[in-house]
Amino acid sequence: MPKKLAGYFPIMATPYRKDGQVDLASTRRLTEFLIQNGAQGMSPNGGDSEGRFLTEEERMRLTDAVVETNNGRTPVLVGTTSLDVEESARLSRYAEKAGADAIFVMPSWDAWDPTKFTQEEMLARYDTILDGLTIPIMIHATPGMDVPFLEKLIARYPAIQYIKEETTHGPKLRDYIQRLGHRVTIFGPGVQYPAELGWGAMGVMPSCLAPDLHGKIFDLWQAGQHDEARRVWNRLLPLVFWRWHTSAQEAGKLYLKHLGVFETSYTRPDHGQLKLDEADQQEMLRVLEELGQ
Repeated sequence: MPKKLAGYFPIMATPYRKDGQVDLASTRRLTEFLIQNGAQGMSPNGGDSEGRFLTEEERMRLTDAVVETNNGRTPVLVGTTSLDVEESARLSRYAEKAGADAIFVMPSWDAWDPTKFTQEEMLARYDTILDGLTIPIMIHATPGMDVPFLEKLIARYPAIQYIKEETTHGPKLRDYIQRLGHRVTIFGPGVQYPAELGWGAMGVMPSCLAPDLHGKIFDLWQAGQHDEARRVWNRLLPLVFWRWHTSAQEAGKLYLKHLGVFETSYTRPDHGQLKLDEADQQEMLRVLEELGQ
């Protein structure tokens, strides 16, 4: 039976070997690393996983590696968004059969542009993607969505149990919690982590950096230790800031490579074309030293 989703669910970075192929051994190490460091769940094949630049077969193999290695120890929330709506439908059905606990999905990677699809077109794409699914579904909200659209979608598909909101980092998140929170569980991006929990979000989906501290913040908040949760978050901010203001995907992988989880910090589509230099790495090391990482 699928587990209820709540807590810190990092978007899992996708590792590559030096030859450019997806590194499933590093994916398994990352799965174990997140579990051992207190993540409440994990989310492969999302946007920060470079899902747009992975083949359908690669995404299926990544799903298998995470689900098998996790072995039921935490919930696994699999991203199934694609430019091709039929591929998205296939990935969603594959995740269900593979034993994922839930999927999260946008109508298309291009739906982040609010001019790309009308709400009717987004609904039609969801009809293709979600038809026949029984696995719990998280709608990855996009700028073109509003409460009436989500109400219509939720009424249409009872398997929708979650919404991930990250389009405004505040106003829409609070609106969704207030108006839809009686029907679905809302997740935030973790950019204002304790504030998001205070507004009523029941989970966050940031990066894999410092999973021990990210997981601890949620546990402290749930225990009513809100001031301590904020103190831990404030300690973590220099690392969060460093990642977002360098090269987000590569920075996360550089962190994981430093800890021996990944073999390389390469990203797609420019595999091997690294942007971060020695000064960036030294700054990361200084921040990690302050955190005791």
